[in-house]
Amino acid sequence: MRHAVIILKWEIQKILSSWQKTLAVFLVPAAVMVFAINLFPKLLNYLSTGSLGSQRIIVMDAPESFMEYDGKKDDLYNYTYMTAAEAEQYIDNEEAMYELIRNGSIILGFGTFSGDPFDESVETKYRRFYEEGQETPQDTMVMVMFDSEQMLAEAKAEQFTNDIVNGYISYMDDRYGAQYAGEYSTFSTDDFNPITFVLDNRNVANTQAARVIPGIMVILMYYCVYSLTCDMIAMEKNRGFLNKLIMTPVSPATLLWGKALAINILVTGSSLITFLFLFLSSWINRSNDAGSLLPFGLMLMPDQLIYMILAIPASVLVMTAFCFLVAIELEKFEDTVANLQLVLLLLLIGFFAQMFIIWDPIVLEFIIPVHNTIVLLKEIILSDVSIWQFIAVLVVNLGLGIFLMKKCAKELLTGGVNDRSRKRKKKIFF
Repeated sequence: MRHAVIILKWEIQKILSSWQKTLAVFLVPAAVMVFAINLFPKLLNYLSTGSLGSQRIIVMDAPESFMEYDGKKDDLYNYTYMTAAEAEQYIDNEEAMYELIRNGSIILGFGTFSGDPFDESVETKYRRFYEEGQETPQDTMVMVMFDSEQMLAEAKAEQFTNDIVNGYISYMDDRYGAQYAGEYSTFSTDDFNPITFVLDNRNVANTQAARVIPGIMVILMYYCVYSLTCDMIAMEKNRGFLNKLIMTPVSPATLLWGKALAINILVTGSSLITFLFLFLSSWINRSNDAGSLLPFGLMLMPDQLIYMILAIPASVLVMTAFCFLVAIELEKFEDTVANLQLVLLLLLIGFFAQMFIIWDPIVLEFIIPVHNTIVLLKEIILSDVSIWQFIAVLVVNLGLGIFLMKKCAKELLTGGVNDRSRKRKKKIFF
């Protein structure tokens, strides 16, 4: 045990003594991934609208109440106002209307069935209800038009409806309801309890993040394990240094466990930093863009964080033991790199597949090594995880990791003995 701790400290010091290696393990993967995640919605916006700026909203015949509405989020939406006369040429011309929306623009229109001005019709409805007690038929309409053939345009239209249109309708309740209802005027819950806004967004943010964060974290975990294994095992074996270590009084099992624990500490720390980056990325995403992979408001409860922190080292152990086994059994360094990179490719394919899976995981998925970590993290973020799922993932990963580590020690000892025997025979022959 003492020798394993010495090797652990030696390997960690070797990595941390070089700032290039430290950045490569802890910061660069997370920073690059967060940059890509934040670039993704802007890229989608550019491909659909040809602009990297705010979403274009064409407002036709806007009533005075909408012009006065405080909350239009002018920094997120670019409004183009059309008068009634300008809008007239598009209303009965489908081709001209399509030309407006085919580049991803959204049209916001206001109208009444009676032909009366919009604000006047709304005020009449409230006045008759509060003063005369009459329920009048719905006369006003607010229309959000978009190109239904564009998935992104539909998502952005839904976001605009939630951000602006629903807020405007509530504003109209406050504006006219307060005028006629007197002491029974309406109010906004968020004005009294801002946390309500965060909790309302958390459901959307966590649901979206559950499709992205687990795959990202597992890919970066494996990338770090694979890189460190190439440095600690494959490179040392290629230089012949690993065989020299086997000849020392330290047993192969102790040697490998020292290196594995060092990798586990480094990769677990890197994974938690990655999650912190992703968490902060969500909270600074104030635009809450519909195309964003991490919408505003990602939040985990304390028990969910504990599950995540405990599950990561067990998963890292399986990855480390597998990478060790490949590096030990293959003779050439190039073969080791090629085989380990193949797994990284499979994880990338799995990551994109998880983004489109909307059904609940089956029991079998929790006993598939590494994949079970992705599924568990997904359930944790969705707040659907159970203690039995967590225990199953922990037992499977720890059990398989320990088994593979024993196999690695046996293979390393057998390979080292064979290498020494071949060298002795070669010397005797010549």
